[in-house]
Amino acid sequence: MKAIIVDDSPQARKLLRLMLMELAPSISIVQECGNAEDGKTSILELRPDVVFLDIEMPGKSGLQLAEELIENKCNCAIVFTTAYNEYAINAFRLSAIDYLLKPIQEDQLLESIEKVRDRKNSEDTRVKMEALAKNMKESKPDVLCVPIQGGFEYIPLKDILYLEADGSYVRITCANEKYKLVAKNLKYFENSLKGVTNFVRAHRSFIVNMTEVVAYSKSTGGSLVLRNSKIIPVSRERKSAVLEFLEIKTN
Repeated sequence: MKAIIVDDSPQARKLLRLMLMELAPSISIVQECGNAEDGKTSILELRPDVVFLDIEMPGKSGLQLAEELIENKCNCAIVFTTAYNEYAINAFRLSAIDYLLKPIQEDQLLESIEKVRDRKNSEDTRVKMEALAKNMKESKPDVLCVPIQGGFEYIPLKDILYLEADGSYVRITCANEKYKLVAKNLKYFENSLKGVTNFVRAHRSFIVNMTEVVAYSKSTGGSLVLRNSKIIPVSRERKSAVLEFLEIKTN
């Protein structure tokens, strides 16, 4: 695979280059660029398989460059490198966009490389970038990018009532009782929704949008009643997190 690194920090470029040489010798770094404009020129000319792209750079940002690459039908994988705060990391998680948090860790880099190798197509990247752009523009991230058969789509977080484990799938139930069946486990969505405070893992089989809760019952070990009358069990080990949210909500 051919790779290009775009980062305004020479030290960051050097560190990532050395890590890739050691951990992924099959990846050939064909160019390093210190700004988005040089990066765009090199990427469109050399057509790499993957671009490691810094977000915060003087002038044009990495996010703006990524949008331009998609507009130019550039079919390369994009892995963002960022030292952003927790809010921005939530935006990346919810958008299913791959990112490396600086300082980059070896295991995270190896995981990103595997994702690049398994990448499907540029349409997936376009949908995920749209979700990321939307999440980054809001005061709080507000869409979840969901892998579906043949690609991705994004669902407004406010429309999600709860997520339920269903064998090797997850059923995402939305407003009007619409639902999506997704070939991921619940842990995947728990990680994606980390930092989105109104989503709480209430049970090993359920993640709940707590803004939909209208009552809490202490019977049978504890359960939540949602606005649509759905009853969600609360497990013993998750009870404190649920009650903590309800206490915050009532104060």
